[in-house]
Amino acid sequence: MLIASTLSYHTSFSRNIIAQTAITNGTKPALPPKGFSSQYAIVNGVKIHYVIGGHGTPLMLVHGFPQNWYMWNRLLPELSKHFTVIAPDLRGVGESGKPQGGYDKKNMAIDLHELAKKLGYKKIDIAGHDIGMMVAYAYAAQFPNEVNKLALLDALIPGVEPVWSQVKAQAWWFGFFTQPHSSEVAEGRMNLFLEDFFPAVSFVQNSFTTREKAEFTRAYSVKGATRASFLWFVFEQDIKDNEEFRKNKLAMPVLAMGSDHFAPFLGAHVRLVASNVKDCTITGSGHWIVQERTEQVQKGLLEFFMER
Repeated sequence: MLIASTLSYHTSFSRNIIAQTAITNGTKPALPPKGFSSQYAIVNGVKIHYVIGGHGTPLMLVHGFPQNWYMWNRLLPELSKHFTVIAPDLRGVGESGKPQGGYDKKNMAIDLHELAKKLGYKKIDIAGHDIGMMVAYAYAAQFPNEVNKLALLDALIPGVEPVWSQVKAQAWWFGFFTQPHSSEVAEGRMNLFLEDFFPAVSFVQNSFTTREKAEFTRAYSVKGATRASFLWFVFEQDIKDNEEFRKNKLAMPVLAMGSDHFAPFLGAHVRLVASNVKDCTITGSGHWIVQERTEQVQKGLLEFFMER
């Protein structure tokens, strides 16, 4: 029995090495949909990859962990009928640069603000999910006169209580990612890590397509991406920055789009930092709202951003 178990373990381990190597070395980046192109810009001292397409008011979509621009792929065709959509890869993941530092959300928002300026946009709409929500909030807080509308999707703002401490105490990954050797443990094994991580905060199981899972795994398996993306979860500077940002509540229209099974607190939470908030609850969903309830998210975003 012991020999059989040992052989089974080594066989499984070997298969993982082969699978991860194939992902790292053989999987090409996902292509954007028709009408979109993949572009690069050097902004704030870092290379930022983004996809862009459509026409109309600029709408920036900011992904979170452990996704990249491709998390929005299902929505891009419809959104691009009404907006010029810009979907970047945050610093630290995918085809964007992976510097040693600069992963506080205030600085990551400056990356995107400089990208918007480089593209010639003086004022944009912006939506962010997960870590991208934190970045989108920091963008709007720093440049309030350059944001028409803001959508904050299914996460929380570092340091804003009481929700921050409650969620931080339950979200084991917040602690794991900040351990000194966590990225070394996960690097080269992101396929296994994400295989377990996605279901942990899902309500609708198996909501990701095979292509989506492959792209997200690839984006976080690029050299340096595991280490860099884990640095997104070092929140101490974000908490200090948000304490300053909160002294001036956001005045622009803000959409608080939270799932009923992961972030039912979101409306009340966002009202602590913004004065003009609209609630949108995504029903029957866990954290991956774009994948779990695509039609609800698309409808909610279109209604909010198209209302003028």
